[in-house]
Amino acid sequence: MQLLGPWEITFVAIYLAAVLFGGWVVSRRKGGTEDFFLGGRSIPWPAVLLSITATEISAVTFLGIPGTGYGEDLSYLQLGVGSLLARFLVAFLFLGAFYRSQCVSIYQYLGERFGKVSHRTSAVFFLVSRINASAIRLLLAAAGLSLFFGVPIWVAVLVFSGVALVYTSSGGIRAVIWTDCIQAAVFIAGGIAVFVYLTSQVGFGEFWEMAQESGKLQIFHWNVSPGESWFSDWNLFYLAALNGLVMTSAALGCDQDLTQRMLTCRSVGRARWSVILSGFLGIPIAGLFLLSGVALWAWVQAEGVVVPAEVGTNDIFAWFIAEVAPSGLRALLFIGILATAMSSLDSALNALSSSVVYDLVGERFRQSVAFSRWGIVFFGCALAGIAILLSDYQESFVWLGFKIGGVTYGALLGIFLLALTTPPRVGHDWGNVIAMLLGTVVSAILLLSSEMDWISLGWTWIPLINVAMTFLLAFCFRSDRGDSSEWSSSKPVS
Repeated sequence: MQLLGPWEITFVAIYLAAVLFGGWVVSRRKGGTEDFFLGGRSIPWPAVLLSITATEISAVTFLGIPGTGYGEDLSYLQLGVGSLLARFLVAFLFLGAFYRSQCVSIYQYLGERFGKVSHRTSAVFFLVSRINASAIRLLLAAAGLSLFFGVPIWVAVLVFSGVALVYTSSGGIRAVIWTDCIQAAVFIAGGIAVFVYLTSQVGFGEFWEMAQESGKLQIFHWNVSPGESWFSDWNLFYLAALNGLVMTSAALGCDQDLTQRMLTCRSVGRARWSVILSGFLGIPIAGLFLLSGVALWAWVQAEGVVVPAEVGTNDIFAWFIAEVAPSGLRALLFIGILATAMSSLDSALNALSSSVVYDLVGERFRQSVAFSRWGIVFFGCALAGIAILLSDYQESFVWLGFKIGGVTYGALLGIFLLALTTPPRVGHDWGNVIAMLLGTVVSAILLLSSEMDWISLGWTWIPLINVAMTFLLAFCFRSDRGDSSEWSSSKPVS
């Protein structure tokens, strides 16, 4: 393993100092908990756009997606078709309702629409979903740092968690958004640099020819693969695009982590610009990192490089950074790992704390910024612990995140769609909980059965089944809250 030279260590130190300094600058502004979590609803939308992109990219994109391109092809981009459509759905269906509600946590909106039980249950679903997803992102980044420096994964996890905790707990959502802008610029530069370097080593023409001949440039899978069926082939375009629509709608419209920063804009119009344009920025970035993985594969083939047997697709890009990349590129990519890890971790910590404060505890704690900061610290420790427990997992982290998310995200999306698309007489507070629990249990059973090969069902079906089942079951219940005049979306739940 090549070590960082003195000037490279200085470069890394300057980056970390810039992030911490930026977090400190915005932390000097004092306000209540709503200001701590929403930044006074005055954040410029371009900054929100970059923050959304930074969080969506995460370490899964920076380290995991090159591994997907290295070991598979470009079919991950099929999800982008549905993902782009989902951004328009969130912009024009979800955000208008949230801004009218003036809610801090989006689950308050469900409390207004249905009642306290739906409100708190949906918040718990978010907490479970976000803790698992963020722990996986943290683990993937820590695995890269572990390989890079030869330190145990638990040490790497604690380093990432510690740095993110410092500025997130002090500066709130302002620190998250403005530091994300720095971090987005860093890992985009890293993605461009590594692709240019690898293709220049192989020769762009030879790289393209090798990739075409091997089928690695294939994006769309129009037909069922040999030996598979419509139910078992999870990589089929129609299912992948529909899955991208469902999962992105759930992530951007039902997950406090991403939706919270959209609520920091001055108006719903600016928020809509931020979420729509994030697709036109984020999807090409994902394509860039996929192609970097393909370029890494071509370089290995062309140069006859022997990759150690213990290095799997999860670790291949981190191995390249640690063992092969030239010094300047290595420093930039290492900073990219730091950037992606912290950009996904900081926002998760802030969102988890805001959900507890506004969804699960009483009014007395809701007025305490100190309690909000301690919530961030608590969840930082929880995510670190889960990441360490998952450190021996071997499957692609890219697909693991989607599989776990589909179990709970589908139920959340089903209830939000019910709230946003049906009249007030539809939906019952306890009926929603029954529908969400049944949808989640059935999805978990289907996922387990699929993973154990007890049934032939592609995992991309599971979120779709979950959304449909939750929505239809909840639709069968009728409101017990009186006529439509008793329901209002104009003020948040207390």
